[in-house]
Amino acid sequence: MDFAELGEFGLIARLGSRLHFRSPNVKIGIGDDCAVYECAGDKYQVVTADALLEKVHFNLSTISAEQLGRKALSVNISDVAAMGGVPVLALISLGVPRKLTVKFLDAFYDGLDQISRKYGVELAGGDTVASPELFYINITVLGEAKKDRLFTRRGARPGDKILVTGSLGDSALGLKLLRSPRKNWSATSRDKKTVVEKHLDPEPRMAASRMLAGSDAEITSMIDISDGLAQDLGHICTASGVGADLYAEALPQSAALKRICSRNRLDCMEFVLGGGEDYELLFTTTPEDVKKITEESQKTEAPIAVIGEIVPEPGKLSLVAENGRREPIRKPRGYDHFKRGKKG
Repeated sequence: MDFAELGEFGLIARLGSRLHFRSPNVKIGIGDDCAVYECAGDKYQVVTADALLEKVHFNLSTISAEQLGRKALSVNISDVAAMGGVPVLALISLGVPRKLTVKFLDAFYDGLDQISRKYGVELAGGDTVASPELFYINITVLGEAKKDRLFTRRGARPGDKILVTGSLGDSALGLKLLRSPRKNWSATSRDKKTVVEKHLDPEPRMAASRMLAGSDAEITSMIDISDGLAQDLGHICTASGVGADLYAEALPQSAALKRICSRNRLDCMEFVLGGGEDYELLFTTTPEDVKKITEESQKTEAPIAVIGEIVPEPGKLSLVAENGRREPIRKPRGYDHFKRGKKG
């Protein structure tokens, strides 16, 4: 069996099954956005780590050093937000090739510092080594979450409503434009900028996370959308032992995405369902709590929309049209490191 056959998530499960020691202080290990461990008081510690590799996650010809610094830290903060946590400190390890300049690293750290100050995350250490060819980034973020307001992928129940922050698909469309710069895209410069910036400079939905954690609404599951709506919803369904119906007409799309797709004969739904790197919060709640959540979301940086409902059939994902017609989402849509090519 090779990596392509196993896939990224199959490989994670396989390797995890070979680890047998379990600490009583670790409440959540492999399989969620963050690891969670017990500490004194009314809070858990949450920990997440993400690796970014040149020519896989980013291309230095399409992203500035400052943007890369902002994105590298933001995507980790997004994982903490998905658990209902608050980021506290970060550790960064770099593999630096000789082709990079000190000026580049200065700008990269300027980007890190901007996000560090914005979200109150201290860059407290790490490691730096020489890399033979490619730029490698690994960031670990530690945070805190209240024990009675910890959000996980497990817990979605039949009848729960599915909600999401912001809009979907812009990042993937922005990546498509970046990968084909010479193509004569029919799009305004403003629309191009909107979708490209969503890919290069994602915004972790920390304000929405804090709003949800501070409310009395019952949040039964949550994840951030890094691998695509369908795939990440699939993670919730797998962890919770349920299925899901997505309302096609309710999936939030930006005006820029709609216009670019229409003018270039592209299918919006391909980006919305399978694009990835949206870093929006996808979560489930009871029908009774929907109104208070959507009303409160008007005070945050991103509106929250109801996009579907949890159903009893484990693993069954369906796209439901306005006329009630159901289309099964058979194949996982979204990013898998070992089944697809470059991510960024």
